[in-house]
Amino acid sequence: MSLYLFLKTFILSFYTTILNPTNLHNNLKFQQIYQIWSSIKQDNIIGDYTEFGVFKGKSLYHSWRCAKKHKIKNVMFYGFDSFEGFPVENHDLYTNEKFKTTIEKVNKNFKNKNNVQLIKGFFDQSLKQDQIQSIKNISFAFIDCDIYESSISIFNYLENRVSVGGFIMIDDFSSVDKNGNSIYKAWEENKKINQDFIFYSNYSNGQVFRRIK
Repeated sequence: MSLYLFLKTFILSFYTTILNPTNLHNNLKFQQIYQIWSSIKQDNIIGDYTEFGVFKGKSLYHSWRCAKKHKIKNVMFYGFDSFEGFPVENHDLYTNEKFKTTIEKVNKNFKNKNNVQLIKGFFDQSLKQDQIQSIKNISFAFIDCDIYESSISIFNYLENRVSVGGFIMIDDFSSVDKNGNSIYKAWEENKKINQDFIFYSNYSNGQVFRRIK
């Protein structure tokens, strides 16, 4: 290896290894969200935005800004989260202690934003509410629930609700827990939903699917 190539490789390696992996992931995630909204605008896809796993509300706020920048109107933004942690703990990263927040704190990010609504509760209960069941057209569903158990209820809910041309973006798609379960497994198990979608894109540990029929 020449001195020039060595120095170039060393600098690239050094720069990459000092960066926080979470920041790298979030940067790619935010880029992907923006790209999806660009496609929604371009193809005039009708429907609301649903986010499953809000945590502190950063992705929800970014998505709201992206839609606003593209001048996409008549969209409700629904953020679902227990705001208490997870229904089960089967992964060292996804623990209640690390993901503890409150709906009151997150709501402060969305003052005076009448088209944003946070829904508190575990998904197997909150998605059964009459108001939530009445949502029929979703242009963009972002799933950031982290674990297999939570994703089952989400996929069941999304059946026949995502508009043709709409998107499902799944964070931590291939993360595997202590029992060998993953969101990918839940996606494969739900034949009613995945048969209508094609692979669209991927980023970091996430994947995006688009409904085509």
